[in-house]
Amino acid sequence: MSIFSARFFAAVALPVFAFFNVTYAASHEMSHEMSMPMAQPMAVEIYHGHGVVKKVTSDSISIAHKPIPALNWPAMTMTFSLPEAGTLPEVNAGETVDFTFSQQAEGYKLASVTPTK
Repeated sequence: MSIFSARFFAAVALPVFAFFNVTYAASHEMSHEMSMPMAQPMAVEIYHGHGVVKKVTSDSISIAHKPIPALNWPAMTMTFSLPEAGTLPEVNAGETVDFTFSQQAEGYKLASVTPTK
């Protein structure tokens, strides 16, 4: 092999070979990282509100609530899904309530409802 051929090989072929080795190593590390368990989900934030119950159904409660500063929300009427059966006291349309809720993938879910006097 001539000096020219050896230099050509060193200048062209070796970097190409190195590129494929680096690419393989990077893809190998990525597949390893993907098999690692995901981090624990963040804690669900609970928000507080005050309002008047407008409607109660078997799976939701509509509340006309005052502004909720933590979410930068103005006063409005919203429908909240209910948690598991039996975890909230019975409330009726027209009652004033304090309530807590969280944002879930399917919408906003009540955590508590307390009638106020």
